[in-house]
Amino acid sequence: MSFILVVIYRPPSADNRFYEHFEKLLKESNCDKEIIIMGDFNIDWEDKSSRKKLKQITDRFNLTQVIRGPTRITKSTMTQIDLIFTNRPERIAKSFNMLTGLSDHNLTLLSRKLTKKRFHSCAGVKEIITIPKNKYQNFVDEANQIQWDNILPSVDTENDGKLFLKTLERTITEFTQKIKQKPYKNTVPWMNSDIIKLMKERDQALKKANKTKSTHDRGLFAILRNKVVRSLRKAKVDFFLTIIEKSHGNSKIIWNQIRKITGDRPKEQNILEIKINRQLTNNVQVIAEAFNHYFIDSVANIASCFTPVETYNLSIDASQPTFSFTNITESDVSQTINLLKPSRCKDIFGLDTVMLKDLCSSLTRPITKIINLSLSQKTFPSTWKPAIVSPIFKSGDLHSMSNYRPISILPTVSKIAEKLVAKQIINHLDTTLYSLHPMQFGFRANYSTETATCFFTENIRILLDRGGVVGAVFLDLRKAFDTVNHKILLSKLCNFNFSSDALQWIDSYLTDRSQLVKVQSFKSAALSLPTGIPQGSILGPLLFSLYINDLPSSCPDVSVQMYADDTVIYAHGSNSSQVSEKLTNAMVNITAWLKYSCLQLNTSKTVAMFFTKSNNNLTAEPDIFVSGERLQIVSEYKYLGVILDSKLSFKSHIKRVCNRIKFNLSNFRHIRHQMSTQSAKMYMHSMILSHITYCLPVWSQACNTSLKPVQTLYKQTVKTLDKKPNIFHHCPILQKHGLLRWDNMVKFSNLCLMYKILHGLSSPPLHQFVNIRTADHSRTRSAVRGDCIIPLRKSAFGQTAFSVRAATEWNFTPVSIRNQNTYHLFKTQLKKWLIDNQSCQH
Repeated sequence: MSFILVVIYRPPSADNRFYEHFEKLLKESNCDKEIIIMGDFNIDWEDKSSRKKLKQITDRFNLTQVIRGPTRITKSTMTQIDLIFTNRPERIAKSFNMLTGLSDHNLTLLSRKLTKKRFHSCAGVKEIITIPKNKYQNFVDEANQIQWDNILPSVDTENDGKLFLKTLERTITEFTQKIKQKPYKNTVPWMNSDIIKLMKERDQALKKANKTKSTHDRGLFAILRNKVVRSLRKAKVDFFLTIIEKSHGNSKIIWNQIRKITGDRPKEQNILEIKINRQLTNNVQVIAEAFNHYFIDSVANIASCFTPVETYNLSIDASQPTFSFTNITESDVSQTINLLKPSRCKDIFGLDTVMLKDLCSSLTRPITKIINLSLSQKTFPSTWKPAIVSPIFKSGDLHSMSNYRPISILPTVSKIAEKLVAKQIINHLDTTLYSLHPMQFGFRANYSTETATCFFTENIRILLDRGGVVGAVFLDLRKAFDTVNHKILLSKLCNFNFSSDALQWIDSYLTDRSQLVKVQSFKSAALSLPTGIPQGSILGPLLFSLYINDLPSSCPDVSVQMYADDTVIYAHGSNSSQVSEKLTNAMVNITAWLKYSCLQLNTSKTVAMFFTKSNNNLTAEPDIFVSGERLQIVSEYKYLGVILDSKLSFKSHIKRVCNRIKFNLSNFRHIRHQMSTQSAKMYMHSMILSHITYCLPVWSQACNTSLKPVQTLYKQTVKTLDKKPNIFHHCPILQKHGLLRWDNMVKFSNLCLMYKILHGLSSPPLHQFVNIRTADHSRTRSAVRGDCIIPLRKSAFGQTAFSVRAATEWNFTPVSIRNQNTYHLFKTQLKKWLIDNQSCQH
């Protein structure tokens, strides 16, 4: 079944050239195929003299007009100007001319016969298990009435932890029901019963006005129509303002709501068939069991490659402060619960963080008791350990289990204990000699992906400014978190002076864990996890950072930088051959360290890149070998969200940023008329400017030609914000909304990072790139002002480095702004100064 659909609008002022264009269109169309033409022709079909020319053309091409009756009715006229033509009228089941209050035009549509067997929707009713909305408050009230002091004896951690979750689970189950979820309906989310009622009143008023021809009735209809328009506009504004405020900058939440409006329903990844032992099966229970075995076995296969040492050093330095857990307070627990991100992902007991927050007042006391009992008895409750895993499709063959990644959901209540324990460990690391390696940028205060990429690219530019080549190897580990050896981890924790009590608790936390896989509503049997750090945990990333903390010591001849398990090593030399030799030797040492640590390098995804200002320093085929295998040499690599290239031109990264902006800008244009200025600004910052400002001090080092497309899109964004066409000049809009010009946005991001570096709010490694001029250097006004020393660079390439640009911009910033006591005040004053001094550059 196929046909050609043509939609036409003819303005009332159109002359006879319309008929020429219309006839030409029909001649160029394939009239042997079925054609349907519909639209507002502004030609009254019921007036024979008006329709004469149009009818001559349609008759010539055997087109039949199928709409009957007037389609536009006013208090003085009734005309049939909305028409539908077809050259196969026998295939039209029925045509409709429907009165609506949306416009003074009626709704015209037709129903076409099916030429094949009627289709059956595959989107059937789905059953979900949840607490109905009308019973949720009853559940909260019931849970708040539980007498925990009578239930928990506070004697045994294992027993109390089990009783706590089982009691909650019974209460949840009591209110849980199987609900039939109807197929998705693309209804506008701001529509409510009051507006629908008002619309019905408007439609009834229109029918009455058309029937009576009364001026009074027509006026009543106009009043109701305008009231509907105002109500819809207010509802849309309130809707967008609410979702954007609730999102707190979380673009995922905003994006899910935008999909509802644009009609882009997210595709559900229903696993229908999986290949097991080369045979496809759609038995969901079998699929769940197979996935669980696959995930467990893939880790076991890696772990079996190692023979860990049986004896480990568990001694500590008694002369230095040791780490031991201290009791927590109810205030600590309450604060931690309130800071958890709201999520509807349910754990194995049916509990989620939204429920936990709603029950915070009644659950704080029992949770505090259990955690303190756990710390004192050095035991983590086993009922707080099991994970429920969902296989999420990545890409490739849908039937292959290797193309799915496991997403683990741990018991919700365990996150509170983990968060509080992690806080105590971090405090020990920050206040003693036993700190994390300075080159570990992951999951630490004042460290971030921005500071990691800035430090890496800054070092590359400084080294290349001296000449020669910089080579880098980006390491990829196979299932790094899952293969962590527990005994080795405990041994390494001794290097941070963890007490025996703390080690026993962590050992209990890690061991005797299990997981089951859930596919649709089917669950597999639970299988044990003999190795690894819990995926999806809060404490896991910190423990992994401690596990690999001594990696840099294995290769002292090269530089190492880490962000959790994202590790890069790099070296500088006069040519690529020299650099290749350094990196190959370093990889020998790293491979040995990985083997001892029971971690496996994924050589197929571990790649190397050579940075250079000129290809003259590159040999024909630079080689880096790992265990006799040559690593792939790439010209681009995505490192912590920024695409690096061998010239540090950032062209590919800028192209990627532009593509993301274009997509979100298109949605912004689509919904802007439905948003207030306040909600539009919030959308712009969270969905568009966030892509621009991410690591901006790093990739804004690109040349102006490369940055031009981003600048153009930024201008289009602010014009969309102000509902102006692209031909409108952007400078007045920037001034009106208090927005920065593109060059000032770059300057703002550079100066904000510079302030953090100078005031100890950023990663300490970045401090080496910034030096303040003091009286020791010279007794000049710049020394008194506290200006930065601008680093000397040999080449233009080196002068684009962050340390040069930011230092220059810092020195031109007023001292009163630079000397602000807080980062918030600095940002506020800096932005005000930049906007006040903004001038139109055109």
